[in-house]
Amino acid sequence: MKYEIFVSSVRKEFEQERKFIKQEIENDYILNRFFDVFLFEEESASGLSPEELYSEEVINSDIYIGLIGSDYGSILESGISPTELEYDLYNKTHNDALIYIKDVDFREEKTKEFIEKIGTHSYNRFGNRYVLIEKIKKSLADFIDKNLRNYKAFDYEILSDSSCDDVDMDALDLFFNVLDYKPIEKIRDEKGLKRVLSTIHAGDYENGEFRLNTAGALFFAKDISKFNISHQVKMVRFFDDEGINTFEKAEYNLSFLKLIMEAELFFNKTLINISKVKGFKRETVQDYPFEAIREALVNALAHRDYTITTAPITFYIYNDRIEIKSPGRLVYPLTISKLEENDPIHRNEAICNIFSKTKYMEHVGVGIKKMKDSMRAHGLDEPEFAEIGEFFKVTFRADDGYNGLNVRQKEFLRFNDESEITIKEYMSLFSIVRNTATKDLNELVDRNMLEKTRNGKQIIYRKISSG
Repeated sequence: MKYEIFVSSVRKEFEQERKFIKQEIENDYILNRFFDVFLFEEESASGLSPEELYSEEVINSDIYIGLIGSDYGSILESGISPTELEYDLYNKTHNDALIYIKDVDFREEKTKEFIEKIGTHSYNRFGNRYVLIEKIKKSLADFIDKNLRNYKAFDYEILSDSSCDDVDMDALDLFFNVLDYKPIEKIRDEKGLKRVLSTIHAGDYENGEFRLNTAGALFFAKDISKFNISHQVKMVRFFDDEGINTFEKAEYNLSFLKLIMEAELFFNKTLINISKVKGFKRETVQDYPFEAIREALVNALAHRDYTITTAPITFYIYNDRIEIKSPGRLVYPLTISKLEENDPIHRNEAICNIFSKTKYMEHVGVGIKKMKDSMRAHGLDEPEFAEIGEFFKVTFRADDGYNGLNVRQKEFLRFNDESEITIKEYMSLFSIVRNTATKDLNELVDRNMLEKTRNGKQIIYRKISSG
């Protein structure tokens, strides 16, 4: 069930604000699940007169948002404007109209009289549409809190066709391997599987039978597709910076903890292990710290909008960066600048609750800090966070020194089974001329990634081992 919001104003004066209100509510994950916005100007012909149409809509609406500025509007035969009529009709059966008065330099006298009339209602003032929408969203959030306390979030929804037979014991073992909440182990040993799952809010009893909820299925189900939950993760390693040439790709529909393991395997398999001299030792160094990448992936799994069923989480590795993008913008009122604040706002509370029992998730905000600290400790820039359309994206930039390698050099370093190569073999591998091959290989020697030796007349380039 959705509640209908009726937006009332002088349409010409508030044309942009009306469109903006509807757009923002439709784009907000939480609000869009509860509210539909009625704008008179968007309705097609229905056989009713304009006055009959908006009168019927406002009487049947659940929430009234009134915008008042300088203009009073046209006068009906009744002697008042359509905006005032809409207010009167709503006010006959409700006492909770939301009124927003714009700060303007001039108001018509009839507008001033209208404001005095609504003085029995509290109202908010605003200067621009961004302040307006923040105030409206707060009021709608209060409405949800007062009227929908018994609402079950998506990830708490019980899957009536599930049972403990759907639980993948390997996935459950993985959970206990990364468990960071010892009381659960005692419950497992003393009370058994159902008690464990109910304790961590992975399911509940329905009509006397234990059922998984959506969060429980995402973590522990053998076959998540059975429950029609959109949870795909797409991983791609590109040869380039533009995402044109693909080196390797995979698509996964696995339970969360298995998926995290596969992501680490994919990361280690497709990234370059470069041997560098540190002091008197050679150490193999990854382009990025996996701890930071895993943190971003866990956040994507925990906070994505699972009602967006047409797009997967994407884990894309380019030559110069890694991007992890998940469906769904940040939950209002969270913003990019507030990501490290310790006042949790969860889209998927049950999923976050289960993750919080593992070593993969700590307090809200700590994960973002861990990502930043891990990247800095690795000598890299902090990750970048952005909202792009209906997606949230985290970008990790590679070291500039590694970015200087061309595609051929990076591809050669990636082939761990090729420990040494001649100039002729390198030419053949990439179909290039001798001068280009020699230049590529000598650059890698200069960077301490290869060593050059001579075997008779032949020059051999050998990867520097990490031993």
